[in-house]
Amino acid sequence: MLKIGLTGSIGSGKTTVLGLFKNYDFLTVNLDEEANKIIKKNSSEYKKIVDFFGKNILNSEYEIDRKVLAGIVFSDFLKKKALEDIIYPPLRANINGMLKASRRPVAVIEGAVIIESGYYLELDKTVLVACDFSMRVKRAYKKFDFEDFIKRNKNQLNEKEKIKKSDFIISNNYGFKFLIPQINSFVHFLNKLYKINFPVPE
Repeated sequence: MLKIGLTGSIGSGKTTVLGLFKNYDFLTVNLDEEANKIIKKNSSEYKKIVDFFGKNILNSEYEIDRKVLAGIVFSDFLKKKALEDIIYPPLRANINGMLKASRRPVAVIEGAVIIESGYYLELDKTVLVACDFSMRVKRAYKKFDFEDFIKRNKNQLNEKEKIKKSDFIISNNYGFKFLIPQINSFVHFLNKLYKINFPVPE
């Protein structure tokens, strides 16, 4: 199985691109969604997080309020590291289990900090979804307020540094219809590089 990392700065549209990879019959994995499963109420990781950060991070349903937690960790490097130390080991174990269980030829694993965490070094190729800052702000406004956006953005490598560590760039400056030709080009790139024949949808 080829393991492809898919990443991009906040608001770049990487989750949209991940959804398009399903058309190629690739295994698609969203690291954020998998992390949410790990910290669900009453899990061992949930208890560790609440013990460390306190009950003020819980909402009225006693679930972890991810926005509150993000506000804490994106303002304090040591607390961010403590959270990663709780979540990353079981997350990596779960992902490895998914990859081993799948019979699909390619897995595309999407995450915001695949490069920053060093996880990209364990993967075969890294794809970056690139997008101008102004476009990313517009795309993210429904999910994050501007202050939250800036905090999250500062905790990620700038796009120039991400480009240096990526094998393929997909531009998302021009809208949805321009994504599919670029993904097709990436699949052709894989076919040529590995001398295989992954079908490209017409």
